[in-house]
Amino acid sequence: MNLSTIADFLWGDKAKLRYLLIGGALLLFLLLGAREIWTQEHRWADIVMAMFGRHDFFHPFLDGRSYYDKPLLSYWLIAFASQVLGGLTTWALRIPSALAGLVALWSIYRIGTQLKDKKLGMLSGWLLLTTFYFVFWARTSSADMLNLAGILLAIAWYFEKRNQTTTFDYAVFFMIVAITSLCKGLVGAVIPLLAVFIDMCLQGSLRAHLRLPLLIATLPAIIVYLLPFWLSSHIGGTSYSEDGLYLVYRENILRYFHPFDHKDPIYTYFIYLPIYLLPGAFFFFLPALASVFTRFRRMGLESKWIVLTLTIVFLFFTLSGSRRSYYVIPVVPFAILFTADWILSDKSTLAKRRLWAAFMIIASFFILLVTIDLLPEWYYSQYGSVQFTEKVKTIARKEKPWYEWRIVMLDAESKLNFYLQHAASIEKYDLDESIATGRRNTLQKSNPFLADKTSNTIYVTRKSHLGLLQPLFTGYRIEEAPTFRLPRFLQQNEDNTPIAFIPIK
Repeated sequence: MNLSTIADFLWGDKAKLRYLLIGGALLLFLLLGAREIWTQEHRWADIVMAMFGRHDFFHPFLDGRSYYDKPLLSYWLIAFASQVLGGLTTWALRIPSALAGLVALWSIYRIGTQLKDKKLGMLSGWLLLTTFYFVFWARTSSADMLNLAGILLAIAWYFEKRNQTTTFDYAVFFMIVAITSLCKGLVGAVIPLLAVFIDMCLQGSLRAHLRLPLLIATLPAIIVYLLPFWLSSHIGGTSYSEDGLYLVYRENILRYFHPFDHKDPIYTYFIYLPIYLLPGAFFFFLPALASVFTRFRRMGLESKWIVLTLTIVFLFFTLSGSRRSYYVIPVVPFAILFTADWILSDKSTLAKRRLWAAFMIIASFFILLVTIDLLPEWYYSQYGSVQFTEKVKTIARKEKPWYEWRIVMLDAESKLNFYLQHAASIEKYDLDESIATGRRNTLQKSNPFLADKTSNTIYVTRKSHLGLLQPLFTGYRIEEAPTFRLPRFLQQNEDNTPIAFIPIK
């Protein structure tokens, strides 16, 4: 099968939406639980574990402290998935994000189709699916893919119904916006509203929509948005130290204008937007960007909407005082639409671009399948925290049932809490001061329990602390997480490798 035929099946005359969704399901769901949880995922894992442990789903806690930095919906979706799947596993953590990835694919397809035609919709869908960071975040437990899916779904609904001005159609749009805002924050409302406003200005339809039905349609969405915050304020949690609505203000409005952290440079997204379009779209996005000024006057309103929306959304994030690399995720679909529109726009070079696009999509699909889906399954079946915690449990159960053990974390990685699945009796201690001085007497003085250790306690720490702690654990069995041995010149720092001290008789 040649590249021209492949292009026909991807976005040409033979293209089918089901091909895109099947490809999406394969990349997003295959071996979804194989990869070990990473930095951010432990927050969602710990918070949902605490919700089940406390039987309280309205007051999120992280490491025993109130933690309402995000609205509740992303935690509830994971809790629901864990109930359906029979436990809080990596699958349950990531299923909401993976499903959101499929919704995002369908939504960008519908946006492209409604803007122009099926070719733009299908090509945009395939370019998005074969973008590394889209697949990565769709396979990661966080609120970011939920946020992206909601933004695209709201815009897709608008384009489906923009010529219909019923109260119901408005209400559905605002309901999608409200639910999206309950996943990550107000950015889930700002981006769709910006996109819709730009289109209304281009179409000259803004005044036609500013009517009483529009105002009425916002009321159910406002109620749905405020309801979880009201419930968290009025049901239990009398000693809860954080206010959800204040955190919305702090994390969205205050952070935008007066950031208190995440102050990356103003050029951050100029660097990370191209990176977030790797591998395929990157090679088309920059040429498309280089030619936009010469093409803009000749563009139709639909293409101008894509350019203006991409520009204004990009500027919205860039002008924020708080910037981080992955905050650029909501900009990516508009860059994808912009790229796909450029690929299909110039008839004189369409054949060449068509072949290159088909090649990049197929190559990227299989590269992502191997690197993101298959390799982690092989690696984590032999190495890492999963194998470490299973070995610790196996050894401990030879002495007594697992629930009878007490777990103490000595500056250990938070993700181990998830794999040990022993949240009710895990204690955590920070060793920073003792480590800085490098003195064991300081360590014992600040942590008296180390001088009076019990026989039912397992201590978990990092390899970097082994030299300081080992003399305090004579008579204990030391277990270390298995690691993949690379050639010396490629070896990574193993300081964070988990270590356990297990009492032996």
